[in-house]
Amino acid sequence: MKKIGFLFALLFVLPLVVFADEPKVLTLETKVDGAVISYNGTVEDGSSAVMCKLFNKSNEQVDMLSVAVDTNKFEGTFTVTEKGEYKVSCANYEGGDFKDATAVVEEVSSNPQTGDNIALWVSLLGVSVIGIVVAIVYVNKKRGNN
Repeated sequence: MKKIGFLFALLFVLPLVVFADEPKVLTLETKVDGAVISYNGTVEDGSSAVMCKLFNKSNEQVDMLSVAVDTNKFEGTFTVTEKGEYKVSCANYEGGDFKDATAVVEEVSSNPQTGDNIALWVSLLGVSVIGIVVAIVYVNKKRGNN
């Protein structure tokens, strides 16, 4: 009798568990700003994360990110180093079909903003030099009065 129960579970219950449909990505949109490809979309109920891949024109994977789903919506960004046509593909993190969208990067800056704040450092250097000169002059005048 145990063998029949096991056989029943194997034949009827297991396929329902294994082949259950994963929540699908319903929409996917891309937007390009310089070298940054932003993407956003929606998923069916039941998804907590989405896996997104970035492919170049030769269909080689360039990058991959997972993003959290919040109230059936997700969003993220990829940054590229070369101009060209890219494909963003997203699917539920647990599996399922990928939804694709294209993005065309027309210009990539060869001198990206690094945030090194060189103007701040030059200003600090100038103030420091002035402070040192004032301190030297003050000390020399004090010595002359004694």
